[in-house]
Formats: sequence, C-alpha cells, structure tokens
Amino acid sequence: MVLAAGYFGFGALASGNDFPLWAALLSTASIFALPGQLALLEMSLSGTFASVIVLTVSLTAARFLPMSVTLIPVLRTPGRPAWHLYFAAQLLAMTGWAASMRRVPELPQPQRLPWFVGFALTNWVVCMVATVAGFGLADSLPVLVRPALVFVGPLYFLLLLTGETRTRQGITALACGAVVGPLVHLISPQWSVVLGGLIGGTLAWTLVGTSRKP
Repeated sequence: MVLAAGYFGFGALASGNDFPLWAALLSTASIFALPGQLALLEMSLSGTFASVIVLTVSLTAARFLPMSVTLIPVLRTPGRPAWHLYFAAQLLAMTGWAASMRRVPELPQPQRLPWFVGFALTNWVVCMVATVAGFGLADSLPVLVRPALVFVGPLYFLLLLTGETRTRQGITALACGAVVGPLVHLISPQWSVVLGGLIGGTLAWTLVGTSRKP
C-alpha cells in the first residue's frame, strides 16, 4: 500500500509535468526506485544531458550494492543456476530487501529464492499499476498532494528500518545518520544524501569498531 501510494504520486507528478506515460512506466519497470525516478523526471524536464542523467540515477542506486551483498548469499541454493540470482537482483528494492532479511532466514533453503521473487515481483506489478493510475487521475488531485504521496515511501522506509533494527551496529548507524544528515544538508543540500551517508556511516563504523577493542 505504501509503495502504491508513492508510485501513484509519481505518476501524478509525471502527468502534471507533461512527462510521457510510456517514459514514466519505463522508469518504473527498469529503475524501480523512486529517488532515481524523481531525479530522472526532474533532470529530463530541465533539459539535462542524457549522460549526466544516467550518472545521477546510477549514483542514487548505489545503496542497492550493500543490499545485494547481504541478501544474495541468504537466497543462494546449491545447484541452482546463477542466472536465477541475477534475475532476482533486478527486483531488489528497499521494501523487498527489508521484508526478505526478516522472513527469508526462517524458510528452508529451497523456498527462499521463490519467496523473494514472488514478493518482489508482486511489488513491481503493483508499482506499475499505481504509476498508470496516478498518471490517469492526476487532474483530480490537489497540487500539494502529488509530491506528498511520493514522500510517503521514504517515511515508511525509515520507520521500517527503525522497527527492524535490533543490533548495536544498526542502531548506531541510524542514530549517526539521523544526526549527520540534517547537519550536512545545512552546508550542502545538493550533496547531503551522499555526504550524510558517507560521514554518518563512517562515524558509526568507527564508534562500533572502537567499542569492540579491549
């Protein structure tokens, strides 16, 4: 429901800015991450060079690397072809990763990859449908509601991570990010996400590593 609300808002924003439906759908199908899609939408409308758009969207997706590194070993099953995992990685999103890291370890090894693919593929289809619905119903929404729906997702992810974090490392990382992120934004809004994550994560890693030393 949260993903549907976010992508409904994205579809409405695309329609309100005369962004073609086929392009909005293609971005949902291929990028499947609202931050990157919003960057694509904004930069495309401003006439930014395609190479710069590709680089920017790629940078917004950098968070999927550590997600893949932590999830793929859990999904791996002896004897299953590697391309199954490569296909599954294309469906990875924040919601699928968080739910899978909680649920998948409890399942027998042969059921893990099918569970993830079924869950993630359902999310993907829902987001495609929500994009179309938001695009078609954009004119019936108040102007302020369109961007508000988009930001339901990030708020949900924050609450999801906070609720699922049980380790000292995770709690420290969330706390450092919550403090450092707004401070960096005051200095450099354009680079606040990248620098906030880098500085906050490094600080958390340092604090946890120091506390482990005898």
